[in-house]
Amino acid sequence: MPRVELLSPARNSEIGIAAIDCGADSVYIAAPKYGARQQAGNSFEDIQTLCAYAHKFGAKIYLTLNTILYDSELQEAQNYLWKAYEAGIDAVIVQDFALLKMDRPPIPLFASTQTDIRSPEKAALLEKMGFRRLILARELSLKQIREIRKATSIELETFIHGALCVSCSGQCYLSQHLTGRSANRGECAQACRSNYDLVDENGNVLLKDSPILSLKDLNLSSRLEDLIDAGITSFKIEGRLKNISYVKNIVRKYDLALKDTPRTSWGRSRCTFTPDADKTFSRGYTEFFLDGKRGDFKSKDSAKGIGEYIGTVTGVKGGGNTLVTFTYNSDKTIRNSDGLCFADKGKVTTGFRANSCSGNSVELFTKEAKIKKGDLIYRNFDAAFEKQLENTPPRMIDASLDIHLSDGHINISASTENKTKTFTFFLLGDRAQKPEMAENLIRKQLGKTAKHFSFTVNSIEGDDIYFYRTSALNGIRNELAESLEQYLEEERQRKTANSKAIAKTNTTTIAEKKDFSLLKDLAKEAFREGGSSYLRNCSNRLSKEVYTELGLIDIQPSFEQTPPKDAILMRCKYCIRYQLGLCKKEKQNSKDNRRLFLKNGNNTLSLEFDCSRCEMLVK
Repeated sequence: MPRVELLSPARNSEIGIAAIDCGADSVYIAAPKYGARQQAGNSFEDIQTLCAYAHKFGAKIYLTLNTILYDSELQEAQNYLWKAYEAGIDAVIVQDFALLKMDRPPIPLFASTQTDIRSPEKAALLEKMGFRRLILARELSLKQIREIRKATSIELETFIHGALCVSCSGQCYLSQHLTGRSANRGECAQACRSNYDLVDENGNVLLKDSPILSLKDLNLSSRLEDLIDAGITSFKIEGRLKNISYVKNIVRKYDLALKDTPRTSWGRSRCTFTPDADKTFSRGYTEFFLDGKRGDFKSKDSAKGIGEYIGTVTGVKGGGNTLVTFTYNSDKTIRNSDGLCFADKGKVTTGFRANSCSGNSVELFTKEAKIKKGDLIYRNFDAAFEKQLENTPPRMIDASLDIHLSDGHINISASTENKTKTFTFFLLGDRAQKPEMAENLIRKQLGKTAKHFSFTVNSIEGDDIYFYRTSALNGIRNELAESLEQYLEEERQRKTANSKAIAKTNTTTIAEKKDFSLLKDLAKEAFREGGSSYLRNCSNRLSKEVYTELGLIDIQPSFEQTPPKDAILMRCKYCIRYQLGLCKKEKQNSKDNRRLFLKNGNNTLSLEFDCSRCEMLVK
């Protein structure tokens, strides 16, 4: 079985370090600019700190430079590549093909999910263009992933947890159309999470004030073996805007799920809390199209996370400007400071913090009593659970020691899970009058922790057992930790250098010379849809140069630069007709041909349905 990678998001270096401590094999994080989550930028100094910590455990850090770029930004983006390299970044996730034409350091480029990788032809083309990893579209089934695996030889990454975009990534222009904030520029306004009225061509309202475009969150925790079998080597958690407790909880959940699977990093998490995906933000969970089947993908009646279900309100007292007391029936206990929200017939009505709890009775402050008997109770902030997450112990590397003593020397063979190295230390001691006591002292003092190593003495051998002072043994242990850390880092760097050399040898002449004209036939298949249109997200001279060499002539400007009339704003595998039971494929004799529209204030969106491909278009 190949080694797999658990990839965590990080809004900042603190969260990135916490993710590694909770078991992540790698972390993706943004630079100050040009990341697909504009609010999650970081300085290169902070990124360097994160890289240094991660590399102690063989974990990797990936930079997200995955927005489309304008001509005025090309030089700065190129500078970012070099700064990332100097900071220790292991790869850069990109969307804009301009980066393929830049003067860049020897650092791998990963094709972002924003490049819309949904076909074997597109995947094969991107590999030939020089990308070292493909981050697949969220809409793919296991069958489609297997087809892409057969067409490629590089690493494949897929999302396994977190928010789902209703549109194919990189092909969503709704936010730009409605607000002027481009998802392809890292400024998505999440217009898909807004409430809309669904109306037909006759003005009949089919749904009122509903988040009809908002999907549940992805959760593939029970499908990891299926994904490995299909050829996935990197499991990605979504959430670069999520808080630290979310990252700790979800990373630890998947770290435990992969505990029997060979991993790409080393060391062990020492977290003691029991992860629970229901205790952090979600809109409900789905496995989406993994099995190639449709299901109930919509996020119920709210695009917000309402939390874990607790029970039902059985009685209410008080109100106005006083305390409200309610009772509930549940086998779960509500505690002081828990965050609660209440729902009536699926609609979330209000939310409060629990002020005082006793048994099944809860007091809370409210100026306006909105709680009534029969309401459903959800907990969206578990105070006790959050307390458990606060203090995460640092990750450790276990190392067993085989010690051989000789006059004036201590030879220590240190074995970690992936490497063994012998170190020699000079230390004078006296032949022990009580060998057993001397040996026990050596075991005790060398079998402790130092830096991020947890040492265990496996054996002690020698012609004679020597007695050493406790302070001297402590010094040896600390020196051993320093030497072992340096050795593992040198081995990591050597492996990385070898990997780069092999990759360079295997890289096509096309990618090395930055000349893509020999890929025209493959590009013709990969870009048979959308051709030279705005769907290529071409916003600068370098990316246009790439497309021209690939054989796409008369490349149109990006949507952000010149919004075309009657453009497709979103292409979705999710279908509102199916969601409402109006699918023509499901109902063969259906004569319901009404045109459908989404309305929000003064904005009206037209829905079209490509039933031959089971896709919904928003225009």
